[in-house]
Amino acid sequence: MAKRKSFDEKTKGMHKSRKLIIDTVFGREDNTQRVFGYEKETETKREVGERWTDSDGKEWEQKEGFKIAVSQMDDVREFLQKMNTCHGVDCKTDKYSLADKKLIRRTGLCIVCLAKQERELQQDGTYPFYEDYKITLNKLSYVRDMKVKMEESLAGIRTHFETITEDGKLETWEWKVDIDQVKKDLKKDIDGAYDAIEALIERKLALESKLRELNHPELIKN
Repeated sequence: MAKRKSFDEKTKGMHKSRKLIIDTVFGREDNTQRVFGYEKETETKREVGERWTDSDGKEWEQKEGFKIAVSQMDDVREFLQKMNTCHGVDCKTDKYSLADKKLIRRTGLCIVCLAKQERELQQDGTYPFYEDYKITLNKLSYVRDMKVKMEESLAGIRTHFETITEDGKLETWEWKVDIDQVKKDLKKDIDGAYDAIEALIERKLALESKLRELNHPELIKN
């Protein structure tokens, strides 16, 4: 007569979920799931949108494929709401269009509120300074971007380039130019960009002072 197999022998190689069901039904303990040194919270499969509180009192919400702390999610929602909400004091726009949202991200105001603001600025004589200020900010941003690109070009400039073709071959290209002259010209352009940035910052500060003088500090960008 064959020797009767023990429960452990019978369940050897059995899928963990099936073994867990059998253990639960027969009241057996699964000694293979012990954790020594600390107690880890059991991972539970949760539905998208489900909220729960962990053992530390922290609240979570299940998203599609990941979970996120509720406080962190609230911060994200608040930031997105500010990015898409008109800051006009008497804004009466019920539903923002796509054009409204784009304008809000740039100016903080929807189309209607921005038009109203600019009419008021024209009436009290502030608009020319406000327009000059916007143009100066755009120029400053553009020159700064160009300076960064020129500095990157100067750091990476060389006469020989290596590329790998689709079939895995290494090809070498030679740029037949006066490399020293190219570097010299780039350095000159970079120096010119620094001078332009300095002048634009000076103009920006002067215009900000004028806007404060005209009682419109809200137009100043941080």
